This record gives sequence, structure tokens and C-alpha cells, in this order.
Amino acid sequence: MSAKHAATLLTSRRFLPLFVAQLAGAFNDQFLKLALIALVTWGGFKVFGMEPQVIGPIAGSIFTGFFFIFSAMAGQVADKFDKALVLLRVKQAEIFIMLVAALGLVLQSPIILLVTVALMGAQSAFFSPTRNAVLPQWLSEKELISGNALISGFVSVAITLGQALGLFLVVKAGGQQMVAVILVVMAIVGWLAIRQAPPAPASDPDIKIDYTLVVQIVKTFLFAWKRPAVFRPMLGTAWYYWLSAAVLILMPAFILTVLHYDQSVMIVVMILFTLGALAGAMSCMLFAKGKEAIGLSALGALGIAAFTLDLFFQGQNVTPLMFEGYVPASETSRAVLGSSKDFLATPGAKRFMLALFGAAFSAALFVVPLNVLAQRRAEPLHRARLLAAGALLLNLSTTLSQLMIATMGKLDIPMHYAYVQISLFSLVIAAYAFYRARASKKGIDL
Repeated sequence: MSAKHAATLLTSRRFLPLFVAQLAGAFNDQFLKLALIALVTWGGFKVFGMEPQVIGPIAGSIFTGFFFIFSAMAGQVADKFDKALVLLRVKQAEIFIMLVAALGLVLQSPIILLVTVALMGAQSAFFSPTRNAVLPQWLSEKELISGNALISGFVSVAITLGQALGLFLVVKAGGQQMVAVILVVMAIVGWLAIRQAPPAPASDPDIKIDYTLVVQIVKTFLFAWKRPAVFRPMLGTAWYYWLSAAVLILMPAFILTVLHYDQSVMIVVMILFTLGALAGAMSCMLFAKGKEAIGLSALGALGIAAFTLDLFFQGQNVTPLMFEGYVPASETSRAVLGSSKDFLATPGAKRFMLALFGAAFSAALFVVPLNVLAQRRAEPLHRARLLAAGALLLNLSTTLSQLMIATMGKLDIPMHYAYVQISLFSLVIAAYAFYRARASKKGIDL
């Protein structure tokens, strides 16, 4: 779809309210989590005596844990009730949750903040399958690829902005009060936006909500498993989140212990990944032309394989120049680390940045068509329940990714070797995606 058509979509009541609500929610998720991590790491904030390197995984696990627990039930709710109403109630809940977070920040209460992270995980569990299920209801088939591309690309921008502000604003003078106000304001923005959305009538109003959460999780998996045409693209999307989680966990340690740079280089990395993801999503929108574009997913997987492998090999070419006083961070706790200025002065910096940008670009190219495939192929009657299985899969994949990185650390395997694993997995997935694309052209059922 052309840029003109995308602009039309962004002014449509069928899309713009959801788009704004999604961006505001994605921003708040990251803003709150990273603010908490920054308070513990640099602000002297104590959370039950836990070390700074522990609170990050703990906060992340609390969020994803509650997301996982409630995702299956959320799919039932989205199928039973008007989806626009469900989204409205979810955004109303977010205002309450952000008021609780503001209280936790003002009182400097770790218990309140961790409870808020848990509530945000539960709230996101209800938002995610409802959003995915309502897009095919509000948009035409030709608009789906553009809608998903716009959301995917600009959500990456909202996430990066939330992470950056959360890391640096909260430790400034008066920063905690500013964070509290921004959290509440963004929640209100999301609520005001979704109020403008059109109705999205229930697809299965007679369904009975099953409150046995664990049993329903198993049933949701089995329900999706019996529909492989929907389950396969959701597996691909889950692998994308596995990859994203691995990169997010690896990159700070990679920058510190392998490249020997300070956090300013992490900011450069975040910006490059955001721009790459945005460019990849927009390219997918332009090249797919409203059709199922599994071939673009195959190209994306191939690009991930090439660019992540290049990141592994290029690491040795962007270590700091031997400026006066430089000592590798791995050799002494009083190391002098390179800055972003030093990084940009290295001979291999341009190629390294190109690989970063290319990996993010390829990842977006890979995931956007898969989201559309799952949405189109899911039967309308129980679309939200099927797509809730995708939310469960992405949480499982994120957890497995974290476990893989932790295991590598326990076995003293250099963490950046995970990039080689990512590259090899991507090659296998690319081969399978190309096979599927070829089968699709021949009219073979996927």
C-alpha cells in the first residue's frame, strides 16, 4: 500500500484510536519497568535487598508471568464481548494502575511498584489478543498488512522512547514525580483515544468464561494446535520474540565485556534498532501490497542470519582505540570504558552499525507478514481465543530465551556466541519460509 493509503489509514476512526492507544500502552510498559530498574541501579532504591542485576529479570518475569496467566482467559473475554468495549475497559484499568504506580514512586515503596508491574502484565494480557482480533474486524484484508506494519514499526519507537526516558529521567532531581505524572497522562491519552473507536460486535457472545486459568491455558494451546495454518505463523512470531529477548539481554553485556564501552553506546544501539525496525515495517507495508507476503518473511529470516553473524565477527573491529588510560573492562573493576565518541572513531563502526540496522530491519520484515497470516486465517467465531495462544507462545519463547542466556553464563560460554546460534536458527527458519512461499504460489494448502 502506498504512503498516501497509509496516511488515509492513520486518519481513519477504524485504526487511529487503536494505534494511539497501542503506542501509549507500549510506552508506559517500558517507561515503568525501566524507571524501576534505574532507581535500583543508579538511584539507591532498595527492593528487598536485591542487587541491581537481579531486579531487572525479576521485574520482567513478574510482568510476563501475569501476562501468561491471564492471556487464555483474555481471549475468551474478547470473543464474548464487544472488542471495542473490552479495549475501553482495559484502558480505564490502566489509568487506575498508573495512579497506583505514581503512589509507589512518591512513597518510594518497592512493594507497590512490583504490584504495579504485575497489574500491567495482566492488563497487557487482555489488550494483546483483543487488539489482534479486532484488526481484521475493523480493517479490510488489503489494509491488514499496512495496519500491522504501522503498529509494529511505531511501537518500536514508543518502546525505545519509554526505555530511554525511564532510564534517565527518574534519577534526576524531581524525576520520580515527573515519571509519575507522565505515566498517568499517557494512560489517559490511551483511554481518550480508544473512546473514539467504532463498535466491534462480539463474535461468540454465548461462550462461557472458564476461570480455571491453568486448565484454560492448556485448552487454548490444544485449540490452536489443531489449526496448523494459524499455529505455524504464531510459532514464527514467537521465535521473533525469542530473538528480541536474546538481543535485549545480550546487548548490554556485549557492549561492556566484549566491546568495552559505556552506556552511551547502548543508546546508539537502541536508536539504530528502532530506526531499523521502523524502516523494515514500512518497507513491508510498501512491498506486500496488501497480500500475504510469506516471501518477505523468508527474506527477513535470511537477513537476520546474515546480519547477526556479521555482528559476531565485527565485534573485534569496534573495540576502543587504545586511548590513553584504556583498560579492558573484563580485566579490572576500575576499567576505563570507551564512549560513543570512541566507538564512532573505530574503523569498523560503520559496518557494525549497518549490521545492527540490518538485523532490526530484517526482523520487522520477518514478523509483520506472520502477524497478518495468523489474523487472516483465524476463524472469526473464535479469533481472539486462537490469537491468545500466540500471546502464550511469545511469553514462553521470551522465558526460554532468558533461560538460554542464563545457562550460557553458568557454563562460562561467551555470551556473544548466542549471535551465532541466532544466525543458524534463522537460516533454518528462512529455508522453511522459502519452502512455504513456494508451496503457496503453487496453490498448495499451507
